[in-house]
Amino acid sequence: MRVLQRGGEAMRISVLRAAFVLTAIMLTALLAPPVEVAAVQVGDRAPDFKLPATTGGMIKLSDFRGKQMVLIEFYHADWGPT
Repeated sequence: MRVLQRGGEAMRISVLRAAFVLTAIMLTALLAPPVEVAAVQVGDRAPDFKLPATTGGMIKLSDFRGKQMVLIEFYHADWGPT
């Protein structure tokens, strides 16, 4: 391990702490139980979900069921062409 002379022991502790935290995060991600995701097929009813509203509070998809049409649009994460 390469340690800079400036900072001495404090720098060595910071490097070790960062390595420990990074290792803990990686182990948590690798050992976490898999999350089961229900697949939605074409023609299925969309599962209910809740998101923050732009006007404050929360909004649920079920708030609109039977009242008006709702468009759920999926887009590529980088906004580029798919």
